[in-house]
Amino acid sequence: MHEDYEYVKSLEKEVDELESEKADFSNIYDLLLEECVFKDVTCSYLHSLSDLNAYAELQCLYLHKVKECECLAQKFLKQTESVNKEVHNKLLKSFAKLENHSDFS
Repeated sequence: MHEDYEYVKSLEKEVDELESEKADFSNIYDLLLEECVFKDVTCSYLHSLSDLNAYAELQCLYLHKVKECECLAQKFLKQTESVNKEVHNKLLKSFAKLENHSDFS
């Protein structure tokens, strides 16, 4: 009977050790899970930042193109004004010649 008691005690001790190992394993598992979740969240955050960086670069390119268009519009306006002045001056000269012609007749 004493042997049975010792055997039961050794089984209880093994069960206690297994319970302790199970608790340790559970704690380690929880820590690993937290770390994986943290890394996943971090990766998602970094990915969103890279998306934001790409979006910001596109915005900068867009603004650069808008400025280029504004510059081209200003140049075109100046050229148009210049051409209009030239045409106006030619018309004035032609009109002046026509007036001179009509005065001499």
